[in-house]
Amino acid sequence: MDLMDEESRRAYPAIYLLVRHGSGIATGLAALIPLAGLWAWLAGYSILLLAGGVLGGLIAYLFLRSYVEMARLIADMLLPK
Repeated sequence: MDLMDEESRRAYPAIYLLVRHGSGIATGLAALIPLAGLWAWLAGYSILLLAGGVLGGLIAYLFLRSYVEMARLIADMLLPK
């Protein structure tokens, strides 16, 4: 997905990072929440923390993916190619 020219890449490195690796970043960050819930459950806390971690991970994934899509939209429409 090469939406940006070299000048735009240097001028907007965060947008370029999200365009190139946004899906993986969103998945990785969202996966940390259920893993924390699993760790808490295995440490002896309530199973509700595991359920909350799974639900929180799904919600976080949706928010992060929408942020990545907005960055891609900005890069596609507003930055020179």
